[in-house]
Amino acid sequence: MQNKVLLIGPFPGPAKGLSLSNFVVRKGLQERGWNVKTINTENEGKIDVAFGKFSLAKLSFLKTYLEIYKVISFNKIYITIGITFFGVLKYAPFIILGKILGKELTVHLHSNHLKTEFKNLSKIKKYLFHGVLRLFDKGIVISKSQRDNLTPFLQENKIFEIHNFFEQNLIKDENLLISSKDYSEIKLFYLSNLLQEKGINDLLKAVIELNSNGFFPKIKIAGNKVHNNDLEELLSKVKNVEYVGVVQNQSKIDLLAWGNVFCLPTYFKMEGMPISIIEAMAFNNLILTTDHAGIKDLCGDEHAIYCEKNNFKDLAIKIKEISYNLPEMKKMAINNGIFARKNLTEKNFIENIEKTILSK
Repeated sequence: MQNKVLLIGPFPGPAKGLSLSNFVVRKGLQERGWNVKTINTENEGKIDVAFGKFSLAKLSFLKTYLEIYKVISFNKIYITIGITFFGVLKYAPFIILGKILGKELTVHLHSNHLKTEFKNLSKIKKYLFHGVLRLFDKGIVISKSQRDNLTPFLQENKIFEIHNFFEQNLIKDENLLISSKDYSEIKLFYLSNLLQEKGINDLLKAVIELNSNGFFPKIKIAGNKVHNNDLEELLSKVKNVEYVGVVQNQSKIDLLAWGNVFCLPTYFKMEGMPISIIEAMAFNNLILTTDHAGIKDLCGDEHAIYCEKNNFKDLAIKIKEISYNLPEMKKMAINNGIFARKNLTEKNFIENIEKTILSK
């Protein structure tokens, strides 16, 4: 009998790791012979910094309830749920109907923020929040340190850890990647949405600080520009910087191959394990980041240099230290590639997702 699953969550619209993950799950399970249907809950055409805040625009989510009939035909339901009160409660109709009909419900959590949200809710909201999440049969988190986001709602043995991945179609020729990578000078790059909490402002301020002291590292910035975070003034002050916009397909490959130090000084409250870090590792890049959310569970001291959160002066120091120690940087970067291409593949990710969905 053919395995069947209904996937509910955001699919590619604005560039987000969560929608990419859902796209890969759908594609991967279909390639393994599953009958897969989806309910796409992505309803925003742009990246929004007002996470968790109600707006009339978010009422557009109501149209997804027109597809709730799909729950009837599938015994297995996989949901990448939100992490705010509204983000959880808006999935309640799918979850409650699935439970009434005896469907097996799996929740996949991609952020470390859920526990904080639950803790800070009022008594009534906490009761509703808990009531919805406890209806799941099993849950997936992206690293060991993030298990406690689901332990208030699920039994320990029903919580599974599955690391994120890099897309297999990014690396077409591993030997060419290794032979063409340049470590003669520091080539810094940023690849994420241009949210202040992702550290883009700190990175630009750090480079401005370095420029003022006569140090001019090459830098490329990629990602969606974000409402309420105007970077034009900062970008105009940085030397040797290139904003390359949103990168996909070959332009993304070119950026990952060009750089040798990936910088993501994030303190984003919704962070989990950024797929962009894993992609950078797979392309033999050193990682310069913060000890935040689940990053260090996977990307330890042997893979990365860590800077202080929201401290551009410390970030500037770390960039300069890396540039003065290029041989050690190259060694760490190459080891990153070996590790990621062995352990963090799309194939491994899908195998673990399939195993979890099928588990009893």
